[in-house]
Amino acid sequence: MKLLPHIAARVFGAPLMIARAKLDVILSVLVPRLDGESLQPKSSAETRDYDVTPEGIAVIPVFGTLVRRTVGLEAQSGLVSYTTIGQQLDMALSDPAVKAILLDVDSPGGEAGGVFDLADKIYAARKVKPIWASVDEDAFSAAYAIAASASKLYVPRTGGVGSIGVIAVHLDQSQAEADVGLKYTAIYAGARKNDMSPHEPLSDPARAALQTEVDRVYDLFAQTVSRGRRMPVEAVKTTEAGLFFGEDGVAAGLADRIGTFTDALADLTTSLASKPLRFSLSTTTNT
Repeated sequence: MKLLPHIAARVFGAPLMIARAKLDVILSVLVPRLDGESLQPKSSAETRDYDVTPEGIAVIPVFGTLVRRTVGLEAQSGLVSYTTIGQQLDMALSDPAVKAILLDVDSPGGEAGGVFDLADKIYAARKVKPIWASVDEDAFSAAYAIAASASKLYVPRTGGVGSIGVIAVHLDQSQAEADVGLKYTAIYAGARKNDMSPHEPLSDPARAALQTEVDRVYDLFAQTVSRGRRMPVEAVKTTEAGLFFGEDGVAAGLADRIGTFTDALADLTTSLASKPLRFSLSTTTNT
């Protein structure tokens, strides 16, 4: 099964919510292999169960690069899907043994498609059971949209949050094709049908259209963080997609306190012991 072209279609010409450094790593691996090298998927992909502490806290991992769907590549590629995380969340919400949920986040972000639906689900689920998030060590871009939707967010002294921005990349390989004697001619109907073609430079109308979509997704991102962190949208945007580490993340309002995963788990356990819990599963239907 040839999967690299499929992955390339999800990287180029689409808004991404990922830290720039991680994007460059992906591009360095992907671009030289666009001649059709195959990646073999796993024979099956099963939803990984969450761990539950003796006190009834479900720990849901949010690790690796985030995508809408994984096409069976989770284990060998470091991908995790929003669908998988959402399924784990639903299971934990309906599990009578689970009293609270802790998101264990270590991710540079990933695709924009699907992240806001998951963020909405997490935010709505806060009315059902307590949901906290712990950064261990990074929660950037799409991963931060997820973490910021929890009611409390911990970041360690060396951990980072933020990268509240959107980026899109167009690959113009026309010169490389010309150098080896290749020329693609597109026959199409509809003036915009050939936008984003990798076989020619990006046109001004196509660039403007892509910028419009990047701006639209950026507004959704800022609104999501604003809601979760109770910050004005403009305050979110003034971060300018910067990365904030340790105390700087707390000072910027992007995290609640400095603490490790162990600290967050201990505090959530204490909180459960001190407060009576009232669950209403009906609230999970509004995502």
